[in-house]
Amino acid sequence: MSYDFLLLPRDPQQSWRQVMEASERLAVEEGNRPLSPAARIRIERVADLLQAHDPQLERFTTERHIELTRVDDTGIQVSLFSGELAIAVAYWHTGSAARAVMQIAWSYLAILEGETGWDVYDGQLGRSLDRSSDFDEVTGLYADSTARLHGPPETLRRPDQSGWRGRAPGSKCHSST
Repeated sequence: MSYDFLLLPRDPQQSWRQVMEASERLAVEEGNRPLSPAARIRIERVADLLQAHDPQLERFTTERHIELTRVDDTGIQVSLFSGELAIAVAYWHTGSAARAVMQIAWSYLAILEGETGWDVYDGQLGRSLDRSSDFDEVTGLYADSTARLHGPPETLRRPDQSGWRGRAPGSKCHSST
């Protein structure tokens, strides 16, 4: 699971719902087609800018997109497609580490916004991101979500401890849905 930022082209009169629906339609239409030469050049340039900014980003290129992943333990991945850019920050950090990781993501967002002119959608906030005023709110939400997902260490007990909430070895996991 991750805290996700999406960058998409958006007309001022478009709602984010309209933008997301249009993006999904485009993805279906494009299917597994490789990037056009122009799109390839554009996202290669963006990838080059990000790697010049942060040499710890490792590049993985396919026919359809480019992924950049930090080689350290930040849990940050940048995905570059022809009509959509994304930053995912794994829910791994709390406290000052959460702030440091979000500062890195913020620096990537500045580059992506500057290069494309696209708007940033923060699905966790459910609205456009304002990098000039949303940093503390986003960092707090990220750190709180990480803490809730991982829970306090004392809630994770070994099978031989009273109160362990896992399943016994060999038992089947059933869903209530």
